[in-house]
Amino acid sequence: MAFADTGQALLKLLSAWNEADTGARDSILDEALAASFTYEDPHAPAPFEGRDGMAEYLNIFRKNLPDAEMIPLGTPSVTHGTALAKARLDRSGAPFAQLIFVGTGGEGGLTRVTGFVEGE
Repeated sequence: MAFADTGQALLKLLSAWNEADTGARDSILDEALAASFTYEDPHAPAPFEGRDGMAEYLNIFRKNLPDAEMIPLGTPSVTHGTALAKARLDRSGAPFAQLIFVGTGGEGGLTRVTGFVEGE
């Protein structure tokens, strides 16, 4: 893994939500994700696989919410390769939603991330 712990990799992934440039966002995903990766959240129609799936999901997110900013809230909690991070999604500078992300690390980066929306 490119990071000292899964929490750092999860924070790196969260930074990809804010990156408007597709090439820069793809580079972030390459750093944070393992070759075998799965992502799911309540707004995804189904879990999807791989870096390309995550990239496409973030492309749609940025297109639909160009004014959104993902703000991590504190340092992730990490236990045995699993990290929990809380975040706030702002739109046009105003709080929009509270989120929780749970990520599992493995060889080469994050292998699975599940997002939960606490409130909108």
